[in-house]
Amino acid sequence: MNDETLALLQRLMGASQIYCSTMTTVLERLLEEASGTQLALSQLKLLLLISRTQYRLKVTDVADFLDVSNAAASRAIDRLVQRGLVHRAIAPDNRRAVDLTLTDEGKALLGQFQDLRDQEMKRLLGSYPAEKLREVTQALDELSVLMLDLDDAAERQCLRCDVHFRRGCVLREVMGVDCESRTALFETARHAED
Repeated sequence: MNDETLALLQRLMGASQIYCSTMTTVLERLLEEASGTQLALSQLKLLLLISRTQYRLKVTDVADFLDVSNAAASRAIDRLVQRGLVHRAIAPDNRRAVDLTLTDEGKALLGQFQDLRDQEMKRLLGSYPAEKLREVTQALDELSVLMLDLDDAAERQCLRCDVHFRRGCVLREVMGVDCESRTALFETARHAED
């Protein structure tokens, strides 16, 4: 690797950190506007996970998918239940599984946040050329996969795409494989219903 390539990689790292920091600031502001209280982005990600999962979840599934400890996942679920955003019921046929669903208030909050987010993204980036957005998105997906330093076990990696405001799996789109966490979460949850 020559010095010019190294300098470009350093600029890329800086630019990606600045973009992520800026996007986090925007999302936190919109979340505060939507929730009226200080709801954390991690709690919003849990709301997104619950809204996109039609199967029973165990606390370990939530913890694995959010990349937190079981205790942290359990506390996060408890806080959302206490705020009236999530309904939790122990599955009668499997005490380790819980049925997590958004309450009407949780659905309304998530919907309001998504509407605010979409309006703000249109306002901030709506005039940016669509082709450039596609190119940047594709490049970031490819770079994310390269950064995983994948070997023969690509399916053991997970970028947790569903909780990063994106439907679909980057690994599947770029490499044609499903990630282990997504497969385990949805397959485990599906079998819990059987």
